[in-house]
Amino acid sequence: MKNVDSKLLLGLVVGAAVGAAVGYLAASDKREQLLEDLKEVAGKVKEGFNTALAKAKESGCDALKAVKEKTAESAE
Repeated sequence: MKNVDSKLLLGLVVGAAVGAAVGYLAASDKREQLLEDLKEVAGKVKEGFNTALAKAKESGCDALKAVKEKTAESAE
């Protein structure tokens, strides 16, 4: 779970950096190229976030199954 938290934090930091870059460079001549690059970075961040979220959900389900099994063994 700690790995997922670090990936989420990394995604948030990258998002903040992208936001700062947009704010700084929005008035420049290279706006179109910047926007294209930012869309690519945002897509990668989104993909990484979705992967981390799926892994977290899977880990949570596995943990819940283990607890249920232990509870059922204890009841017997």
